[in-house]
Amino acid sequence: MDMIKFAKDMETVLRKVATEFEPISEPAEDGALWGFELGEDASGFLSLESNQGTLDVPTVTVSLSLGSIEEVTKEDLMDLLTINGDLLGASLTITPPLGEEQEEFLMLQTKFVATEFSEDMFNKSVTSLMTQMSIFFETE
Repeated sequence: MDMIKFAKDMETVLRKVATEFEPISEPAEDGALWGFELGEDASGFLSLESNQGTLDVPTVTVSLSLGSIEEVTKEDLMDLLTINGDLLGASLTITPPLGEEQEEFLMLQTKFVATEFSEDMFNKSVTSLMTQMSIFFETE
């Protein structure tokens, strides 16, 4: 798979569906990473990973931000581990420190084989993640 060409195709999808997006890691043979916004509804990341040396199968990850973990307690993290087991085709993760403030974010993500990526698959992934966000993470 030509990872750079595939990354450009992914960027074309972002141009169509995202209200804003920006490359965080330019397309290269080991993958690419973009940040995106979907209006006021959601923001997240789209990444392409080559997985060379591990799975050796390129994958795409769609992730939506649940917010900063700055004020998350140990008890909150334990609750999140319980929720993680209830998620369908998704998982929780924490980003490495990002930006000038080195802030970490809690993300809800889904991952699939890169050859399955399309505008439809991106939209279905976002819909699934947003549905699960409303079920498990909406504040009362």
